[in-house]
Amino acid sequence: MMSSYEVQIKAAEKLTTKTNAVQKGEGGEGRGNFFDVLLHHVGGDGKYQWCLLLLASVGGVYPGAHAVASAFIAATPEHWCHVAPLDDITDSSSSSYDLRNGSVPWIVEWDGKGGYSSCSYYDRNWTGLVAGGLQEEDLPLLPTAGVPTTDCKDWMYDHSVYETTAVEEWGLVCSNKYRMSLIQSTYMAGVLAGAVVLSELADKFGRRTISLISALGFVVSAISIAFTTHYSLFLTFRFLVAAFGSGLFLPNFVIVMETVGPEGRTTMGMLYQCFFAVGFMLLPGIAYFVNNWRNLQLCISIPSILLLLYYWVLPESPRWLMMQGRFEEAVKILKNIAKTNRSSMPPREELDALRESFEFERKKSEEIEESLLKKFINFFRSIITLLSTRNIRRRCLIIFFAWFVVSMVYYGLTFSGGNINASPYLLVFLSGLVEIPSYFLVCWTLKKFGRRLNLCVLFTICGTACLLILAVPKEMVWLNMTLATVGKFFNSAAFAVSYIYSAELVPTGVRNIAVGTSSMCARIGSAIAPFIVDLLGDLHYAVPSTVFGLLSVAAGLLALLLPETDKMHLPETVEEVEALPR
Repeated sequence: MMSSYEVQIKAAEKLTTKTNAVQKGEGGEGRGNFFDVLLHHVGGDGKYQWCLLLLASVGGVYPGAHAVASAFIAATPEHWCHVAPLDDITDSSSSSYDLRNGSVPWIVEWDGKGGYSSCSYYDRNWTGLVAGGLQEEDLPLLPTAGVPTTDCKDWMYDHSVYETTAVEEWGLVCSNKYRMSLIQSTYMAGVLAGAVVLSELADKFGRRTISLISALGFVVSAISIAFTTHYSLFLTFRFLVAAFGSGLFLPNFVIVMETVGPEGRTTMGMLYQCFFAVGFMLLPGIAYFVNNWRNLQLCISIPSILLLLYYWVLPESPRWLMMQGRFEEAVKILKNIAKTNRSSMPPREELDALRESFEFERKKSEEIEESLLKKFINFFRSIITLLSTRNIRRRCLIIFFAWFVVSMVYYGLTFSGGNINASPYLLVFLSGLVEIPSYFLVCWTLKKFGRRLNLCVLFTICGTACLLILAVPKEMVWLNMTLATVGKFFNSAAFAVSYIYSAELVPTGVRNIAVGTSSMCARIGSAIAPFIVDLLGDLHYAVPSTVFGLLSVAAGLLALLLPETDKMHLPETVEEVEALPR
């Protein structure tokens, strides 16, 4: 989508484009608007469509919350080595001594400030010292010069913010910190897998069918996370939540787009995306009051049981039903649309004529249906086409890089609260909040300034905001958080432009594969983002934001090498693109 779920929207475009292409047939526009004629009669932008939008959009709130849930369920609290023998010399209920003083090294950071080490402690014979009468007050008096240190075997955690987190439960700190980053990376892999697989299944078995199956899988997987006791199962269920979230978000979007007339698709498509951001905003409010990770997982998962009501209330796409030859079922839904919108069905003779047209096109599509092997061969042919010609190669490499960067920065800024000492609750909330107006900003700027200038300016402003964090002291939390939020605002807007732009830069024959590859690049970027935030953030709080800033500025400048596509017809052939200056 124009935000974190752009890969689902790419797949949704693939489904709706395929349906529309079949309706148009090889003869061009002559048969292109059969279903739009029906929608014109029954109402394509009426009360029915708005109710359907609200109903289907609920399916975006839950994936939105789970997409950033790791910011809280896998948060890393302050931690230090647990020196087990020292447990015998203190009464935690009355002790006024910090047992780290003398047992854990004091580390001076790059800025001159210090703190106790999180991953090492002094390698002494602690058992012998305790047996010899070591007391709490003696710890600070122990010599530390020349005393070797050793890595932690166990840790103690600060519970002032979080009661428990998955990081504490499975010890995902220090040498295991990469395993914490994997929690979000595997989720992104699930998003991609769900969108790729379920987009094909929704085209074959129906949008409603896949939505219902995904809703059930989503509910079961999400609730199961709260009861898993193994790290590998935790990752597996998170992967499934992401995959089924794609399977839920995607078909619902397609149902809306295929039931809305041309006049309402832009507005309703944009509003549909906003519900994903609503999930972003709701999560921090829940997490603030529920600081046990299992309870939090249940709080954001149990309400998703309401999705099972889709079995009784979610209609199938009438456009898809017609393309499957299930004309009577489609007519029944269209009659309901007409009744709700206080419109009327077309005359029976016109319905019969449209039915014959749909039947003709359906049979034609069945004749040209490709086998799996042929699809596989055509995939590699399309890849070769993208890379073998000068103009298309330049366009694709630039837009692939733009998607890689925009998705990396999108999630990187959302999860960067710990590096800049910002409240994760407030930063995640603001990340969702600014996403909504950014979409409407794009609607206006695209009409005024076109694609190329928009993408360049949006990326550059985002990158500049990220780079400025390097010049701001870490103690100026509000200023750093403001810069991160500004960066997220323009990043979300750049996401929207990237999605539209990528579809307009390549010819029809390779458009799906180009947008699909772009989405894969985005998923790689979003999978790498947690490692940049978590691992590079240990070097310096501003290293991740500097990386995001430099990449964003680079993507913005590269956009100037692309052609403007605003108000231009979509290219149909490779030769047409190669004949252009760039």
